[in-house]
Amino acid sequence: MVAKHLFIINLQTSKRVKQSIASLSQKAYYCTKRTGTMKDLKTFYINRIAQVTSNEARFHKRAQLFSAGRLAIAFFALICLWKAVTTVSTIWINLVLVGILLFLIVVWLDARANKKQRYFNRLKTINERENAALGGDFVTFQTGENYLDPKHPFTFDLDIFGANAVFQLVNRTCTPSGELLLAQSLTTGSFGETTIIERQMAISELSTLVDFRQSFLAIGQEMKEKPEDIKELISWLNSPMSFANRSFIRLLSFLLPTIILTIVAIVIAGYLRFSFIILFALINLAFLQFYHRLIDKIHATVSRKQLLLEKYAQLFKLISTQVFKDTHLQAMNTDSKKATQAVQKLSVIIGFFDQRLNDLVAFFSNGFLLCDLHCIAALDKWKKNHKKELIPWLDSLFKIDELNSLANFAFNHPGYVYPTIQNLVFIEAEQLGHPLIKDRACVLNDFFSSAQEKVVILTGANMSGKSTFLRSLGVNLVLAAAGAPVFAKSFCFNSAAIYSSMRVTDSLGQDTSYFYAELKRLGEIMKNLRDGKNMVILLDEILKGTNSADKLHGSVGLVEEFLEHNCFCIVATHDLALGELERKYPGRVINYCFESEITNGELYFDYKIRRGIAQNKNASFLMRQSGLIK
Repeated sequence: MVAKHLFIINLQTSKRVKQSIASLSQKAYYCTKRTGTMKDLKTFYINRIAQVTSNEARFHKRAQLFSAGRLAIAFFALICLWKAVTTVSTIWINLVLVGILLFLIVVWLDARANKKQRYFNRLKTINERENAALGGDFVTFQTGENYLDPKHPFTFDLDIFGANAVFQLVNRTCTPSGELLLAQSLTTGSFGETTIIERQMAISELSTLVDFRQSFLAIGQEMKEKPEDIKELISWLNSPMSFANRSFIRLLSFLLPTIILTIVAIVIAGYLRFSFIILFALINLAFLQFYHRLIDKIHATVSRKQLLLEKYAQLFKLISTQVFKDTHLQAMNTDSKKATQAVQKLSVIIGFFDQRLNDLVAFFSNGFLLCDLHCIAALDKWKKNHKKELIPWLDSLFKIDELNSLANFAFNHPGYVYPTIQNLVFIEAEQLGHPLIKDRACVLNDFFSSAQEKVVILTGANMSGKSTFLRSLGVNLVLAAAGAPVFAKSFCFNSAAIYSSMRVTDSLGQDTSYFYAELKRLGEIMKNLRDGKNMVILLDEILKGTNSADKLHGSVGLVEEFLEHNCFCIVATHDLALGELERKYPGRVINYCFESEITNGELYFDYKIRRGIAQNKNASFLMRQSGLIK
């Protein structure tokens, strides 16, 4: 199925945004037409797995050859060295030098081939996981359980986080900060019309750039970073300039190495004994001991960040070499060109600084050159030149990481549509489905509401589909608010805040009853309404903790309160008496229902929403079928 991506905007939308939307429609239509059906996607990933597997095998063979060549050259160099020692011939000495040079070159080529092999291995894994995900297997993807919050306005009710939840379906980030941005996008509820359209534009273009997205992910997975890595880096960035910039320290950092190198030259000339070199090296090391605590503190902050920064430099380079058409992505592209060189330089500085962890290297580097002081001075200089730029650079990097995830989701769902934003309606959906339900099992529904319709009373028997419909609507609203495509043929929404009350639980720890917990939740919703917030509210069988008469009275009062505010509310209920409110408030309260049928002793659900109040009941039938009653 080919989904046409059409954007409808209100009269206040600027001409520039209209043109951007038209461009996005064409790109999204092309992407959908190109990728086609689920079968086409599986074929795409299978072919891609075969391609990257071939490349992995090619570099594996190359690495084996280089490894064998390295051993042969080392053996050759050792023979030449033995000959040079035994014959004292300049020819053999030259051959030793040639052997060492060749050995170093082959070592470099071997490391490069192994790195390429690992890169293609990660690409293979990425495509294997995506192919498995097409069949509903998400076990290899992070669940986002650390973002679970039962008190959140909607994420707990709508299965945004946790096993087999929306986050696991969408998340393909490769940095903790990118993952956090994605989690925030799925919990914010609305970015506002302009931001949503900008995000749609970026996600649409990125969805067509499969090579870029997968390369970004493969590079990002090369080094597994921890959330504290960025915190420590930012902490160093915001710290004051170090002691190494004092005039006295800078003078000695150059003077002392000059003295010892001069002594080395004199010793080689034969005018001093070798012991003088050791003596002055120890003097330099003793000098550093006066500042070892300060040096250790600075090193502890930036230590082992070299691989992290090297990864970021590669990601910046990838972004800078990619040609984007979207202006939002182009801005990130421009920043990345400068960031590539700067971050690479910082990586090199920290790499040199980390050499102090090797005692033998530290003795020579600090004993002769006071490298610790020069590294700290270089870090200070880098910080002075790029302090204001690094955080925006990283923000852009993490933003692309987040958008790539949503773009991957868009690519894997070519039949989904980018929603439109319209202030005159709250929700208009055609062939709406739930993204977490497999296509064949998912029943699609149409649903329309105008700005005048404030409350929908949704009735139906047990298991008829009321709760699933609420979650389908809520999940797609969350995706729409994040700028992602949604499971529908067409979807128009009002960028209102989302609130729900569907899974309220009691708490023994907080001495909170179910009914009181539900009142607290409804109280939060009402407070936001009275503060003037524009809201979409999803309620599933409210006030379950009280008797029928009291429940009906309270529900009627709540619905009438909703009518006084700027909101759209769907109340799923078994209480058919609530449907009488449609007569009392025509055009403002509207009835929808899900029906069930008992045919030839079998219970049948079509899971199709329709106008009116549910007429059929199934509780007693199911109890008889279960043998609970006669």
